[in-house]
Amino acid sequence: MKIILAILAMGIATSITRFFPFIIFSKKEPPKWLLSGAKLIPGAVMLTLVLTSLPLNISSDQSTLKWIGAGIVVLLHLLFKHPLISIFGGTTSYMLLLRLFPPV
Repeated sequence: MKIILAILAMGIATSITRFFPFIIFSKKEPPKWLLSGAKLIPGAVMLTLVLTSLPLNISSDQSTLKWIGAGIVVLLHLLFKHPLISIFGGTTSYMLLLRLFPPV
């Protein structure tokens, strides 16, 4: 029973946070600072995904391939400015690098 109540509470909390902006801004325009902040979210997500997957020690072949893959992600994001292209292109290139240069 506790699990069902916890799931219900999480569902209500998630719904409130998702519907709250629509309720607040249904009759008026959102502030400019909020819209400009929303434009930064995809880049922040990309940066978080890339930086958390990179090792600081670049002495091994495996970490060098990760850094090359991350560089390809950054390059694709600068060229196309589309997060999905960057993510899929970087992942594909990293997987190809792993196939071409398997870790020892």
